[in-house]
Amino acid sequence: MVGRLWGLLVLGSMVAAFGLATPAGAQTKKLGVFGGWEISMVYEKGKFVRCVADTTGPGNEGLRMSFGDDGQRQFILPGPGTAGARDEAAIVFRPSGKRFTFPMAQRSPDRLWSPALENSFTDVFFESKRMEVQLPARNVSRSFDLGDPDTMSARIDGCMISHQ
Repeated sequence: MVGRLWGLLVLGSMVAAFGLATPAGAQTKKLGVFGGWEISMVYEKGKFVRCVADTTGPGNEGLRMSFGDDGQRQFILPGPGTAGARDEAAIVFRPSGKRFTFPMAQRSPDRLWSPALENSFTDVFFESKRMEVQLPARNVSRSFDLGDPDTMSARIDGCMISHQ
């Protein structure tokens, strides 16, 4: 349980860090693929700022989770490339069927950012196999294979702990 809570804190931190556009000076160190997620550490001006986990997907179509050094977590979705500045995403987890709704901010033409994630979301996330995302205002629906979130969470924990 402690590992999962720490993983959630780490996930939030990575997500928060990736919630900002990556500055030109950011450096990424890839740690490997764990549970179907590519785990990386991100540094800015030589200082650790977040750990990130990316699912694989062609043409920037994967899901990204960011765990910032400030404890915040976010997820970043591939966006539909439209000009809208905000949207609301309906998230449904499988197999549980639990549903969450978030306002999403478009900070670049091809990515949408969630607000900081609460533990109630990440608890369900780490127990799920698939995540379905609907953006009703854009008539877009996507499904993401979450691989093995527990394995990803454990590696994110290690990434975050190594920088404390």
